Amino acid sequence: MRHSFLLLLLLNVFISFSQNKNAGITLNFENEELSVIFDSLSAKTGYFFSYNSDLLPSGNRFTITTKDILIDQFLSELLVGTGLKYSFFKEQIIINYESPPPVVKRKKVFNISGNVLDENSDPLVGVNIFLDGTTIGTSSDAEGKYFIDKIPPGNYNLVFSYIGYENGVYNLTENNGGSRIQDHNMILSVDQLDEIEVVSNRISNDVKDWPLYFTLFKNDLFGTSKNAKQCTITNPEVINFSYDETSNKLTAHTSAPINIVNKAMAYQITYFLESFERKGNDLRYRGQMKFQNNLDLTNHSKHMVKNERKKSYLGSWNHFKKSLLRNGLRKDGFRVYETRSIDKVNYKKLEELHEGDILVFKGDHWELEFNNYLLVVYTKEKESINFLLDGQSASVIYGDYIDENKMLNRAPGKQISLLGLLHGPVRIDLNGQVVDRFAISTYGYWSWERLANLVPINYDPKFDNFNN
Repeated sequence: MRHSFLLLLLLNVFISFSQNKNAGITLNFENEELSVIFDSLSAKTGYFFSYNSDLLPSGNRFTITTKDILIDQFLSELLVGTGLKYSFFKEQIIINYESPPPVVKRKKVFNISGNVLDENSDPLVGVNIFLDGTTIGTSSDAEGKYFIDKIPPGNYNLVFSYIGYENGVYNLTENNGGSRIQDHNMILSVDQLDEIEVVSNRISNDVKDWPLYFTLFKNDLFGTSKNAKQCTITNPEVINFSYDETSNKLTAHTSAPINIVNKAMAYQITYFLESFERKGNDLRYRGQMKFQNNLDLTNHSKHMVKNERKKSYLGSWNHFKKSLLRNGLRKDGFRVYETRSIDKVNYKKLEELHEGDILVFKGDHWELEFNNYLLVVYTKEKESINFLLDGQSASVIYGDYIDENKMLNRAPGKQISLLGLLHGPVRIDLNGQVVDRFAISTYGYWSWERLANLVPINYDPKFDNFNN
């Protein structure tokens, strides 16, 4: 029984270290007080618990069973509904009361409008206008006018696209709401394919080679995850290829946007390819994407699709960014380290970093900055076997994990990704989007998860209601 004189006493439980703090724990409590559970956790993990005993729910007892999970995952489940929160400080776990969240003002959404003209300055109807990588977009009317409203604040690329014309792309940032006007004059496209073909007679664009090139292109674009098998290009005839045997370079060109159906995620994607080049193991491609929901789904199918979208999002690069900005890396299952090399790293020998070590607030934006490479471990989901079998992405992290018969020498473990900055600090807007999306290189798991596992940048698992 605890007495009232402990009202302001900070209780420190001292237990000697009994196991590796990063190891999974297995516990079974039935009708126990929180103080007893904390004492048992100390003995299991070696962490010291610090808390004001009067903060613990009076008379409440807890029943919980876990098997081989990390301590922060256990605490997240244990403290649900108690009004308590936990934080790590060196060798301690501090338990505090979680104040009610402040009233958050509604985000100031904004709108964009304007006119689209052709090469003769006449209105152009049916131009595709959208925010790159999102489900937000529209098309120009008979007078060449367009209007997009209810846009969340943030940094976006506004894309104008029409067959036979060059894409127009404008970068815009808006955090204060209101209206933006952006007019655009479309420029006729110049087909560069013939010029490429006459540069060298070593370059082949033979029709008989097209199926092989197309297969390579799909694998590079979609990846090798299980979702990739459910991705289809419905207009392959718009894609042309050039191959230089001397340099072993494959280049792709399109005469129109690529239409993609991702059945696993119920997305229809319009992909505006800017460039695609594979030279040996070096792959580089870029373009703009417009996402649309496929609404032809039963309630059962919607449930399955929502789960697949959420699974693809959790642990992803987009999830990491949002978690980083709200100081939630550890709670969301991310562990971050700095490493000098991307070659077969061992994060267990590295010192863990925290949000303040790599992120600086600049008033109207954030800056991500670190030396060498950032190694990110996602602890709440294991690697896919397909990732390990892929070879190219996994070999960056692991050595000798596949034998000569392509059999795995190791079981799937935690998902490991690496980041490299190409031009110094990277600017991230208040909405969590990288302003220069090509200023970061990814390796490992994030590099392996490609378009087949991609959700729109405005995706939120809490509000995935299949609205366009």
